[in-house]
Amino acid sequence: MRLKGLLPFFDSAYQGFASGSLDAEAASVRMFVADGGECLAAQSYAKNMRLYSEHVGALSIVCKTAEVASRVESQLKLVIRLMYSNLPIHGASIVATVLKDRDLYNEWTIELKALADRIISMRKQLYDALQARGTPGD
Repeated sequence: MRLKGLLPFFDSAYQGFASGSLDAEAASVRMFVADGGECLAAQSYAKNMRLYSEHVGALSIVCKTAEVASRVESQLKLVIRLMYSNLPIHGASIVATVLKDRDLYNEWTIELKALADRIISMRKQLYDALQARGTPGD
């Protein structure tokens, strides 16, 4: 990324679905940032909290310096100014409530793990059925 001068954009729309672990699935972003990388990271709760019509999420931008952060903030304000007047609040309130309450957060991560386990099981069953039928391909 650095050799090519690229700015990575991490998208966590389905965080937790692959393994059931929010932390494990955030490891790549954390590793990149810990190594001094600048990046954009989008995180959505619309899918992993089943708030599909609420469009709940956040965009985090990691900058190397306060000067760069100030310039980025200035540009973001120009882009989002029109959106501020009519922000959806219901989904954001639900997410904030869950993330701030340890018991609700723990309950949510348990449910998310169960969902991920079900997805993993269904994928394995499909794979096994395709293998049993001699379906070509990998």
